[in-house]
Amino acid sequence: MHEDAGEVSPFAQLVAQFRLQRGMSQGQLAQATRLSRTYVYHLETGQRGNPSPQVVQNIARVLELSTEDRVYFFETYSRLTGQFADADQLESTLLDMGDLASLLVHNTSYPAHSLDKVWRLHSWNSAAITLFEMRDELNREGQIHLLGLVFDPERRHAFHGWENLARRLVSDFLYNTRTLTHLPEYKSLVRSLREYPEYRRIAATVYTRNKPAPSFVFQIQHSELGRLTLRTATTVFTNLSNYSMVSYVPGDQQTLEIYRAQGWQPM
Repeated sequence: MHEDAGEVSPFAQLVAQFRLQRGMSQGQLAQATRLSRTYVYHLETGQRGNPSPQVVQNIARVLELSTEDRVYFFETYSRLTGQFADADQLESTLLDMGDLASLLVHNTSYPAHSLDKVWRLHSWNSAAITLFEMRDELNREGQIHLLGLVFDPERRHAFHGWENLARRLVSDFLYNTRTLTHLPEYKSLVRSLREYPEYRRIAATVYTRNKPAPSFVFQIQHSELGRLTLRTATTVFTNLSNYSMVSYVPGDQQTLEIYRAQGWQPM
């Protein structure tokens, strides 16, 4: 079934409505969904009236529609085209992604925490709290940003080769959040990060055009465990950008032995 020529379909109107509610421009939606800006424009003006189910699911994901809005969005699409978006993709009807990330974090023996899309830290397991000596901060502040942790002047001494680590993390952060710069939460976060002079200095000079390597090694100095060499391991949910899980695995034999002594690595 197709709308009459010149008439903007309810589905086309919904694309524009949900995009504007999210505070995104057509160009930003195009970039986040890897569509062309012309495609998005034609979609919203009804000039492209038969997008694929994959395109529709991707738009719904990027716009982070609630379960109710997503069901309505898919139903409106089906009435327009006779095609069906996969209802199994409604992950929020199964288990909230934050809850799933927390389950994964707390069911690994390695030190681990989850990151949301703007790198706020969630769901630390007890091993990670011990490794980074964060219990007091978490009890006091609750939610912490990864860059805020690294750029905290009182904690910098704990990271060996701090400059290289900071530059790596800032570059990765700016690359991974490049499609989120329109969000009020991102703008507020960057304002708070820019209160650190070292963040301003590094953010002005890092290169962010290349996709980051999936893992890297760094060292920390623990007040009781001594120096540890850590390698990052990141678990990313396929087709979802809300949460990821970061684990810290031993980077050398000495750290492996420390992990085993702590019960973070099977013998």
